Amino acid sequence: MTAMRPLNLLFLWLAFIHLAAADPAWKNELTSPAPGTFPPIPPCVLDLQVSWNGLLNAGKLRMECAPQDAQKPGAYVVRSTASSTGPATVLFPFQSNFWSELNPSSFKPRVFTAVETDDRKTSTSTTRHFADRTEFQETTKTLKTKIETHHERVFMFSPVFDIFSAMLFVRSHKLDDGDTFALVVQPFGTPYLLRVKVQEHELHLKRKTIRLSVGMRKIDRKSLELLPYKKMKNDATLWLSDDADRVPVELRAAIFIGDIRATLTDYHKL
Repeated sequence: MTAMRPLNLLFLWLAFIHLAAADPAWKNELTSPAPGTFPPIPPCVLDLQVSWNGLLNAGKLRMECAPQDAQKPGAYVVRSTASSTGPATVLFPFQSNFWSELNPSSFKPRVFTAVETDDRKTSTSTTRHFADRTEFQETTKTLKTKIETHHERVFMFSPVFDIFSAMLFVRSHKLDDGDTFALVVQPFGTPYLLRVKVQEHELHLKRKTIRLSVGMRKIDRKSLELLPYKKMKNDATLWLSDDADRVPVELRAAIFIGDIRATLTDYHKL
């Protein structure tokens, strides 16, 4: 029995290391997944104009919440379309279509699909959310050669939000100055730690708004280690309207292709 003690201690030490790796420090930051009590956004359409490095008409974005022609029993649907426009289509041609199905009471995602096309390839992906994991599948077709590649990834973690469910979750809370939120999001194949802070209630673009900072760090799917997100140089800034609708008024971000701004140009309820 005495001879077995070193081996037992080794197993205990390895188990301790495993538990430490499986429960990273940032997990203690995570916000409770229970949504807030602010009334949900009504069925609506939002149009935003995108500027890029001072080029005003560089792109357009349309987001639809609970569109009437997208009925999914028991699900709340959010979809969006985006594309580069004008001179930006020459420098950075891009089109995307996103579709998200959420639990209407908790805002937790069920499935997120995306089709993205640039000047080199088209990528079609599906992210499915389960109680203990997130599964991602992607097919990429090179436009020139027509060659297809396939990728599958599994992230053993929960809860995980998509980009729309994270936005609706944060929006549902009180949003007092200084409030902070930390969520795990996986818009595509890589999970991120999303940190949001309410900076100030202020006038912006001649309307009452709530200014938030938005930062992201990559999460290694296996070790859960936080890694830099090099495509976003600094925290982004998002202004929500300070009213009963709380819709995005403007987003500013310094990313790998330059300074991006998306500004609300139209909002109407369905």
